[in-house]
Amino acid sequence: MNRDLSGATSDQHLVALWLAARPPSTERVYRPVADAFLVALQGGSLRDLTAAQAIEWAEHLEGQPSTRARKVSTIKSLLTFAWRTGYSLHNVGRVLRCVRVPSKVHERILEEPEMKGLFEAASPGRDRAFLRLMYCTGARVSELCKLRWLDLAQPGRMSVLGKGSKVRTLVVPQVVLDEVRALKPQGVGLDAPVFCSKRAPGDALGVRDAREIVYRARRRAAQDRRVSPHWLRHSHATHALDHGAPIHLVQQSLGHANVSTTSVYLHVRPNQGSATYIKL
Repeated sequence: MNRDLSGATSDQHLVALWLAARPPSTERVYRPVADAFLVALQGGSLRDLTAAQAIEWAEHLEGQPSTRARKVSTIKSLLTFAWRTGYSLHNVGRVLRCVRVPSKVHERILEEPEMKGLFEAASPGRDRAFLRLMYCTGARVSELCKLRWLDLAQPGRMSVLGKGSKVRTLVVPQVVLDEVRALKPQGVGLDAPVFCSKRAPGDALGVRDAREIVYRARRRAAQDRRVSPHWLRHSHATHALDHGAPIHLVQQSLGHANVSTTSVYLHVRPNQGSATYIKL
């Protein structure tokens, strides 16, 4: 019998331990799913969870494939934690199969003229500089929101704090770096945020407001598609590969742990295919 080393006194306590030290953004996504799962047990405990209960829960999930896949993945993580810490005797999460989500990356890429139109439609200053920096580096919107002036201290580079609290250094075109540095007010310290909220001057730009920068530029550019910040990241990777960037450099810029994650962009717009070898 496995020894219970979790220290958890209840299912809710275990969830709290599982979420401990995770980024706030991750906790905001994971906790509602975990709470809803515990409610679905109808008074039962994770310690007594059966494969039949887990499968039944997964089969009754509603929503888009991506939503269902996220929920299943979240609960698999929780159940694995319960098992590894000895809270549960068995890892019931193993019976759950993640929902297959069709890749839609090819639908979420802006062509280079569209990117230019988005920049031109953005308000000069903070908004335009934010969009151009996000596109040219491939950084996540959350990474740019956390950017401090100290992170731009190196010539031609910036450092970002990514997933898993990993820091990576990105090369930035000088023209974009100059645009961003022009935003710095006199007398502001190196620890101050680069992109500030207009509703609360001095505070860092929030992710929600950062998304609104993209939405506002999209509306002004009269683009029909529902462009989001992550489209700029997809576009960065695709355009960089189109122009001959080695995939390992794109992987490093995006902060992907595995090059297989980056390789999805190679299949978005392949330059070669077996059809080129067919004689008609």
